[in-house]
Amino acid sequence: MTALVAALLAASAAQAAPASGEAGLGVDQPPRRGTFVEASLGLFSALGGSAAFSAAQPWLGLTVGREVSARAALFASLGIGAASASCYQLDPQGGCLGADSFGATFLELGGSYGMAVAPRTLLSLKALGGFTDLSPGPVRKNGVVPDHLPGLHLGTGFALDYDTRLDHFAVGLDAVFRYTFTRDSRAVPTLAVMPRIRYVF
Repeated sequence: MTALVAALLAASAAQAAPASGEAGLGVDQPPRRGTFVEASLGLFSALGGSAAFSAAQPWLGLTVGREVSARAALFASLGIGAASASCYQLDPQGGCLGADSFGATFLELGGSYGMAVAPRTLLSLKALGGFTDLSPGPVRKNGVVPDHLPGLHLGTGFALDYDTRLDHFAVGLDAVFRYTFTRDSRAVPTLAVMPRIRYVF
């Protein structure tokens, strides 16, 4: 009887033990890597107008990307912000010739590469570029303020990411500077600071 009980206990222990390569109780699993989607909600400001920084306005961003390694990622994103109370074309007689408040839409591609600064925490440098639409135009063209003023932009920024222990989820904080060149060679620099949440498939 004693031998039978010992054999049953040994069999139960073998079944309960994790197979080779599987997680055991108390083992910290590495962060998930792969295709991801992100949403960001933060603050946006335009620089270089009649005010050093336009009044801060909400920023909304959506991103789809792929982590190609533990430190590098490629992504495509759509971001929407707004500038408020900053004129880019002053009237010599007073007032603003263009719109002193306008929306800014960014459609862009980019990449990031970082270094680990703490467990599950990555500090990255971002580089990006794409298409900009300013609406209405901050400058007058042919005597009227255009509904839309297109342009191209380049940008760079810093990102701090933390891979939570909630599977699939990471959080981050970005500060991104973009420099837009409109079709009339007008330059409009902008700054966005935004917390992010990421879901990795």
